Amino acid sequence: MASGLRPSDPSLLYAGTSDDPRLGDRIERGIPLRGGIALLGFADDRAIVNGRGRAGAAAGPGEMRRFLSRLTPGDRGELDGLAMRDLGDAPPSGSIEETHALVEEAALEALHAGACVVLLGGGHDGAFASHSALLRAVPGRVAAVNVDAHLDVRPLREGKITSGTPFRRLAERWGDRYGLVEFGIQPQHNARSHRVFCEERGFPVVTLARARERGIAAAFERALAQDGDALAVSLDLDSVEAASAPGVSAPCPDGFSAADLFACARAAGADPRVRVLDVMELSPPLDQDGRTARLAAMAIWSFLAGYAARSR
Repeated sequence: MASGLRPSDPSLLYAGTSDDPRLGDRIERGIPLRGGIALLGFADDRAIVNGRGRAGAAAGPGEMRRFLSRLTPGDRGELDGLAMRDLGDAPPSGSIEETHALVEEAALEALHAGACVVLLGGGHDGAFASHSALLRAVPGRVAAVNVDAHLDVRPLREGKITSGTPFRRLAERWGDRYGLVEFGIQPQHNARSHRVFCEERGFPVVTLARARERGIAAAFERALAQDGDALAVSLDLDSVEAASAPGVSAPCPDGFSAADLFACARAAGADPRVRVLDVMELSPPLDQDGRTARLAAMAIWSFLAGYAARSR
C-alpha cells in the first residue's frame, strides 16, 4: 500500500457462502501483479464544496465497496479468476493538491505493476490524479472519455481547485499528449466559454441528444476509438438521470439510463487499452435507499465483466 493511504474498512465487505459467493470474498489488500484490478478510493469532496456544490462525496468510496462486495461473481462465472485488490483510500489530509499527488503516486505504482486502476470517488477533480498517473505510466499519447453532464473544464475558482476543473488542468499539464472526448454533455449545464475551450483543444463534445440519435452503445464505441497508447474512462454519476442517481451533488432530471451507463462501463472494460476507470461523485448523505451506490457498484461490476472477458 502506498504511503499515506488509509486502509479501507474490512467490515464493509459482505461475506458469502460456499454455494453463494460474493465479491466481498474476493477483494484482498495489496497490488495485483501481471494484470487484475486495483481499487483506489479518493475520499475527498473539498473541491466540490469549493465549487459551491453539496458535500458528501468523501463517503462515496466506502459505500461503493459495500455494495460492490454484495454482488456475486456472476451466475456464469463472469468474474471467476479475476484478481481484485484494494489499495485503500486517499483521505482529505493536507491540501487538495497533496491528496491528488497521493492518488497519482498510488495509481502509478499499480499501473507499473500491470494492474487496471478503478478510482472510487469522491469529487471529480480526482480524475486529474488518475489520468496523470496513466500519462506517467505510458510513454505516448493517452486518450480519455468523460461520461458526464458537465464538461468539467472550468478554470480555478479564486485560485482554488473545484470538481469542475480536472480536464482543463490535465490539458494544461500534459498538452498534446492528452486527448479527450466529452460524452453525454447537456448544454443547459455548461457555459459557452467552456465549450469553446474544448473546441480550441480539439476535444470532441458529444451531447446527450447526439448520443441518443446515434445509439448510446455505438456512440460510446466511437468515443473510445481515439488515437492513443492507453485510455482512461471517467464515469460521473450525475450523467445518469436523477431518478436512478439522486445521490450526487448536482443531480440532473434527464440523463443516461442505468442500462446506458452499464453498457458504457462494460464496453470500457472490454477495450484492452483502458487502464483507468473513474466512478465519481457518489454522495451517500444525499442518496435515497442506496440507489446511487447500487448504480455505482453495478457500473463497476459491468466494467469488471468486460475486463475479465479480455483474456477469453
